[in-house]
Parts: sequence; structure tokens; C-alpha cells
Amino acid sequence: MDTRGTNDPVTAERELPVGAAVAVTVLAALCGGALLLAVLHGLGWTAPGLGWLVAKGAVKLGVGGAVGLTAGVAWLRARRAGRGPDAS
Repeated sequence: MDTRGTNDPVTAERELPVGAAVAVTVLAALCGGALLLAVLHGLGWTAPGLGWLVAKGAVKLGVGGAVGLTAGVAWLRARRAGRGPDAS
């Protein structure tokens, strides 16, 4: 079904507000970090600082991955819409 050129209210309702998207991303990163710390504790990684360093790196990787994925999706949407800097 081609909805280009129409005012389709359904597509506008499906988009998440920016503030809510940021809040969900931050909450997911915090929950992921807490889960990782719980798993490391359950595995018995009690060497001083080892679990903390691994968890810290995983949180950075998780947040960076989520932000990168979100930025990539936004860039692709802008490019497909013809509003991006790469549009000819």
C-alpha cells in the first residue's frame, strides 16, 4: 500500500517522542548494566575490580551500541525521506 502524499494519521501515531525514546534507552542501559553485574556476581567473579571493569566496559559498549543504532536508523530515515545531507 502506497501512502506517500497522504496525511496518514496512523504513521504519525507510531513514532515515539524524542524524550521518551531517550528515557527508554537510558533505562535499558541501566537495566542491562545491573543485569550484567548480577550475572558476574553469580559467577563468583570476586577478584578486586575485575567484575567492575568488565561491567563498566559492557555498559559503555551497550550504551554506545544503542546510541549508534539509534543514530544509524535516524540517518537512514532522513536519507530515505530525501531530507538528508546525502540526498541528490
